[in-house]
Amino acid sequence: MVLYLIKLKNEQKPTDHFSMILDAVEQVGGIYVVTADHGNAEDMVKRNKTGQPLLDKRGNTQILTSCTLQPSSYSIFRKSKFWPLASVPVAIGGPGLALGVWFRKDLPSGGLANVAATMINLHGFEALADYESSLMKLLITRKYKAT
Repeated sequence: MVLYLIKLKNEQKPTDHFSMILDAVEQVGGIYVVTADHGNAEDMVKRNKTGQPLLDKRGNTQILTSCTLQPSSYSIFRKSKFWPLASVPVAIGGPGLALGVWFRKDLPSGGLANVAATMINLHGFEALADYESSLMKLLITRKYKAT
């Protein structure tokens, strides 16, 4: 399940939506993964050396889409496991998560590229060799390979 928070009413908070999803995951005994690409919140415009916005051929401001220079913040979602070394926040939890699952500590530069292998592992499969490493210690009970 993927949730895009596009527009919230004034009285709503993103955490209200997460609570609804986490409740549903708990009711069905599932697993959730919460992650985000923390985009460039400091400045969304490319600038020259003097600080002036750069313009494209049409005279429009050039948009900056790189990641923020600020460290990621982490929030606690119920009984989640967190990966504190990630360049982006990642939380995994839910009643379907096997006991003894833990995040690897040997991936100091892990991030979004590692989420695909992690999701494959959570489904009980081994990621292909050309995938970036999983964020989790591989505790697979089924020995299937993703194709």
